Amino acid sequence: MNTLNLTVGGRTFAIACQPGDEPHIQNLGAQIDAKFQQLAPRYSQNLLFATLQLADDLHRAQLTAEKAAADLAATDTHVANAKREADLAVSQAEKLKVRVADLERELDRLQSANQQEANKYNDLAADNERFKIAVMEADAEKSRLDAELATAKRERDTFEQRLAELPASSERQSFPNPTAAMTDPDLAPSLERFAELLENCVAKLETSSTPS
Repeated sequence: MNTLNLTVGGRTFAIACQPGDEPHIQNLGAQIDAKFQQLAPRYSQNLLFATLQLADDLHRAQLTAEKAAADLAATDTHVANAKREADLAVSQAEKLKVRVADLERELDRLQSANQQEANKYNDLAADNERFKIAVMEADAEKSRLDAELATAKRERDTFEQRLAELPASSERQSFPNPTAAMTDPDLAPSLERFAELLENCVAKLETSSTPS
């Protein structure tokens, strides 16, 4: 132990202290002496008051330090909570980015599928138009063939009527078979016309019935 002399209020006191504590104790003694000098010249009472004031200052400093420590702890807690919230927000943002990327890919897929369906619809619409045109052409061709067939039937009826009007005399006997009637200048054109119409109708019907 070392001995240190402290002067407070003009009096010197011998204080035992650990080696190395001398500067700290001298500083404390100087603070007490400074408080002591501010009081009235009553030594014992002034010493007590100075000590009480220093103790009060120390207590207030401790309270301030404790409050600062509590505020610091609260701040640390707030910072930790804010960090956790920030980390959570970052994690959610990453998840949202992944979700947005998935939705964009799904949108691209749907748009591609929609385009394919639109192309199919356009192809079907074009096929439908071609089919309508083919049907109209077929109807027109059928109408034309029906007209030709009707004409052929009229030619046939006229031919049959003229045959029926022939007298049962030597004129009918001179035509023992239908081929001989072709030499008749009146019947030959009708027969030729009738045969031509029949051939045209058969050819058109065969052409229209042949699968494309």
